[in-house]
Amino acid sequence: MPPTRFLALAVLLGLTVSSASPIASAGALADRVRVLEDQQAIRAVLIQYGDYLDAQDYGHYAALFAKDGVWTGGYGTATGPAAIQALMEKSMGKPAPGFINRTKFHLMATEQIAVTGDTATVRSRFTVFTADADGRPAPSRAGRYVDAFVREPGGWRIKRRTTYGIIPYSGP
Repeated sequence: MPPTRFLALAVLLGLTVSSASPIASAGALADRVRVLEDQQAIRAVLIQYGDYLDAQDYGHYAALFAKDGVWTGGYGTATGPAAIQALMEKSMGKPAPGFINRTKFHLMATEQIAVTGDTATVRSRFTVFTADADGRPAPSRAGRYVDAFVREPGGWRIKRRTTYGIIPYSGP
């Protein structure tokens, strides 16, 4: 970005700019914006993870993992999208044709995302709500995820996910 365009952008954004090196400042700003965009893309993967899991769409769920991605949790460990999909289908059952989930959902929260180039470490929490006897949502499980992410062609993917059940407790 030419220095004059950077200065105009900085004024619009209300940034304090050193006249000594607007080019260096533009590079720093671009780096910060990239990290924010990467964090947002990773948050989107976390949300899709819960959505696909709740929909029992294990094909799209498994596609969120890197080609050599690893899932570890109460059901065991699987490596690679095909094996992860097979583990989910074996452990949770294949959905009936036309399945629509009306009984549970995952709520993802408290993401802590540290991006370093094309990798990231992520910690987050989840709560699973299920329908109670009256059909109202009631928390049934809660836990945390500890993840490593990697940027692959097509976007961010889960390189390694370890699931820890806290309530009730279940370790990998």
